[in-house]
Amino acid sequence: MDRTLLFITAFCAAYCLDLILGDPQGWPHPVRILGKIITFLERAARKICHSPAGLKVAGVVIVVIVAGGSAVAVFLSLRVAYSFHVAAGLILEIYLLYSVLGGGDLRSHIARVESPLGEGSHGKARSAVAMIVSRDAGSLDESGITRAALESLFENSSDGLVAPLIFAAFLGPVGAVFYKAVNTLDSMIAYRTEKYADIGFFAAKADDFLNLVPARFTALLIVSLGLLQGRAGDSWRVLKKDRYNHDSPNSAWPEAAAAGVLGVCLGGVDIYGGKRIERPLINAGGRHPRCSDLREGLVLFRRLSLTAFILTLLVAWWIRYGEVFII
Repeated sequence: MDRTLLFITAFCAAYCLDLILGDPQGWPHPVRILGKIITFLERAARKICHSPAGLKVAGVVIVVIVAGGSAVAVFLSLRVAYSFHVAAGLILEIYLLYSVLGGGDLRSHIARVESPLGEGSHGKARSAVAMIVSRDAGSLDESGITRAALESLFENSSDGLVAPLIFAAFLGPVGAVFYKAVNTLDSMIAYRTEKYADIGFFAAKADDFLNLVPARFTALLIVSLGLLQGRAGDSWRVLKKDRYNHDSPNSAWPEAAAAGVLGVCLGGVDIYGGKRIERPLINAGGRHPRCSDLREGLVLFRRLSLTAFILTLLVAWWIRYGEVFII
């Protein structure tokens, strides 16, 4: 079979597996392996480097080792697998692509918040939302739980699903795993705290750079999907006004577009480690989120997921064949 058709097959199969299975716990997973490597390298770096400058240099080295090493490992393993047998190569390619997609897992996490919240079980909903956000969830009411879940859903819609699809479409499994490695580094060592300010500096900047295009593409897709609800104009208005209302240069883009579609206000006051933090509001004129908005948010996310998949599939085909097929 043509190598491009094998990739297209793997791309489609990986998306379907993520859609159906999410991230089954207990399965061997490249991202978990990356996490262990990052933890080991961080500990080693802190034993060697003690000054802020030394930790920043160590942070660069960690990114190069983890992201660059992951890309090289994927390239070599695929070559070996395909040289052994086409079926072995295809299975490995499917699994690598499947492992970098987080859409199914994200949707499942949000559904585990929405279900008990809809039944009035705020305690279970708080426990579920605490698994996906870093803010203190113990005192959140229905609006706070819903807002936290919506912010997580649409912030991560870009780096958890759309960005890996884009990198896979343009650069194949090597590019997708490289992106996922940087994103994992960002989530583990790039927190904006004194402990990680130096060692995580380069990882944070690298992740911001890699997500510049995916975050904006995700936002535009959400605005376009707002047409189905007659709210594309509201979504575009909120996006233009509030796209930078976040610490991250990227996170507010999909959040603002989604807030406009749903008509809700995001951002505001949250508690982190007992400390009160006030973030800029997104769609300040919107209403406080409620449980029904979480259901609508999941519907919007499913549409976003399918649309992003179809578009990146067409791009992947066009890049490799120079033409777009029409079904």
